[in-house]
Amino acid sequence: MFDVEGLDHLRLGRKLALQQEYPGALQSFQRAFQVLAFDGDLAVQPQYLSHYGASLAGAAGRTQEGRRLCERSIQLEPYEPEHYLNLGLVLAMGGKRREALAAFNSGLSIHPDHPGLRAEVRRMERRRSVPFPSLPREHLLNRCLGKLLSATGIRGQS
Repeated sequence: MFDVEGLDHLRLGRKLALQQEYPGALQSFQRAFQVLAFDGDLAVQPQYLSHYGASLAGAAGRTQEGRRLCERSIQLEPYEPEHYLNLGLVLAMGGKRREALAAFNSGLSIHPDHPGLRAEVRRMERRRSVPFPSLPREHLLNRCLGKLLSATGIRGQS
């Protein structure tokens, strides 16, 4: 049985993770796990695992661990679109753009009207113009100069 305080921290962590306020979410999850572990009850529901994974990646840069937690939540609840959203966010944080887009699309195949998934797909499908339009997008010059311009802030989002 969940301790009320632990459950409150889990709920707050989920709420903050949904708002992508990962440092606060991570702190809430860690408090919840301390309370729950002390009570000897650490059977965390998949929805919380997924959001905890996103929080680990977003706040602490622990993308591999976050990915494992999100994938585990999908194994436990394969029809929950939030798990795919969180997995996609974690993958994107780890620089795995194609895999992230695939995760978002998997979630949309389950719930085509999910607003978070639709927003992330739209955001990821927007691509900036290449520095050298006469060269292919994948050309080394376009990739390197594009990253440099983005990192320095010279190139705004378009």
